[in-house]
Amino acid sequence: MLDVLICGAGPVGSFFANLMDQFGHNYRIIDSEAPEARHGQSRALLLTSRSLEIMEDRGLSGELLSHAVIPRGLRLHSDTKQITELEMRDIDSLYGHLTVVPQWRIEDTFQRRLTKKVERPVKLISYVQESDYVVAKLQHGDNEDNVEEVKAKFLVGSDGAHSAVRKGTPGWTFDGIVFHVPFVLADVTLTGDKLPDMRYVNYINAKDGVLLMIPLLDKAGEKAITRVVLSRKPVGSPDGKNDLISHDKTEAVSQGIQKHQSVTLEQLQEMIDQRSGVFKMKAENPQWLAKFGVNERKANGFRRGRCFIVGGKVYFKCGIYAAHCHSPAGGQGLNVGLQDAYSLAWKISSVLKNAAKNPEELLDSYYNERSPYVDATIDITGRVARNMVAPTMISDFLRSSVLPLALNVPYLHNKVGYFVQQIYVTIPSTSAVLAKKSASAIIDPGQYMKESGILVPKDTMNMSPQTIRSILRKSDRYTALLVWNHAGDDEASASFWNLLESYKSFVRPIVVLSRNNIFRYRIPEYARDSVYAKDGFWCDNKGHLADRLGIEHNHAGIILIRPDMYITFSESYDGNKDIPLKSFESIFLVN
Repeated sequence: MLDVLICGAGPVGSFFANLMDQFGHNYRIIDSEAPEARHGQSRALLLTSRSLEIMEDRGLSGELLSHAVIPRGLRLHSDTKQITELEMRDIDSLYGHLTVVPQWRIEDTFQRRLTKKVERPVKLISYVQESDYVVAKLQHGDNEDNVEEVKAKFLVGSDGAHSAVRKGTPGWTFDGIVFHVPFVLADVTLTGDKLPDMRYVNYINAKDGVLLMIPLLDKAGEKAITRVVLSRKPVGSPDGKNDLISHDKTEAVSQGIQKHQSVTLEQLQEMIDQRSGVFKMKAENPQWLAKFGVNERKANGFRRGRCFIVGGKVYFKCGIYAAHCHSPAGGQGLNVGLQDAYSLAWKISSVLKNAAKNPEELLDSYYNERSPYVDATIDITGRVARNMVAPTMISDFLRSSVLPLALNVPYLHNKVGYFVQQIYVTIPSTSAVLAKKSASAIIDPGQYMKESGILVPKDTMNMSPQTIRSILRKSDRYTALLVWNHAGDDEASASFWNLLESYKSFVRPIVVLSRNNIFRYRIPEYARDSVYAKDGFWCDNKGHLADRLGIEHNHAGIILIRPDMYITFSESYDGNKDIPLKSFESIFLVN
């Protein structure tokens, strides 16, 4: 029997399969499309800072960045001039920049790392849930008689807006609105005597509609080309009105590439000429031309028993999800889906390994933690998109006058950057698998783990200096940190280490000593027989990590970190009383 059957091999499904590999599970991944159906099509192409951080955590960021273009920022133009500029240099991340990687490159990177090949074309026909597993029927190719029955403990659908996993359970709905503004996209070479600076993403607010230009690499990965996106005039909704949106529940899902509609290079050039303002450019050598539509929808839950849905196929910057879909504004779609997978994978893994104290509560936390962020993303990107394309004087005033002024205010400039790069993404404090916030000023539960400066290992003979995130990389269990700030030593850390020995199958201990209390670069005698001794003791010679985590002078911080790098417990410790572990022992994944 499989541990997990994954339906959909887009970026999100392929990333989820990578996580199953890293956690050591038996899985299969299927996709109904042949690989050539998407190969070379850039589709989704923006990775945020948070997504790159989780890719780094899983050892995938290096190859993705080798295929990336890094724009200097975003420039907004009117018909006649540049009106403002947005950069990301103040983002609190190693990857505080825009990152452009075509979707097919992302999929290829993930799939080449898998130990099992994606099975294509294979589609899910139906499934039935039993108490301990799911029985799924799979059709291979177009032969309706070539049907296979598969048993899996969990079924995960990353198979798009028309998800067979979601549709396989009665009452699992996908309601929302249809955005009645068609878009055109193209990957082309732009030439001309007067081009915008293509080291930036350029957005032109013209009277006839918007024009967005994003630099990227061609199929060979060598030559710089441009993704061009243009909005068209709103089309009539089913009720005959010319509204931007429709709430008609009977209207079909129309998110993503419109496969039965095409656009010619001549039509594209005409639209560019209408919107390019002071710039004069010609589109040549098209690698891809397409039309696409946008919906704003969300499933009524991301779990039904042993079946889950996560982000799926993605087109342009808009997510086409089994779980949710929304506007392309801000390039959030692909990234929200990747983070869905990141949140769900370790929880399913913990249950499969019988390491969950309350399996149902842990699995339910997937929806409870992701849903508020999905709601906020749908709301904000929807409002931005409607204001960007609405053909009204008020919307034009907001685009041409209010937005530039707002982005020139440092606080708002930085806030937009943090939203776009998803650095604000946290776990809601209401999550059942987070401890309550403590009275101390230390980093709160629900925050993503901060990066440190260089830490020196106690075991200098066998380990090299690293940062805290590189030490934590590819974890498949909780990590308990004891971080000292101008206090503590090896003996003061002994009770912490010895207590955690009881949980060594589920929790990894790490001690970080402060700058003035190192004494010797050697593993303490009480820990030398531990499986975690070699990489369990570190020295922060500059005290940078303690400062970043908000640990008081002459105190320590005890921090419990989930496998997805989010804090689940934090408490200050003065070194003079019992270590406050009892209050987070209930968080430990033990039966």
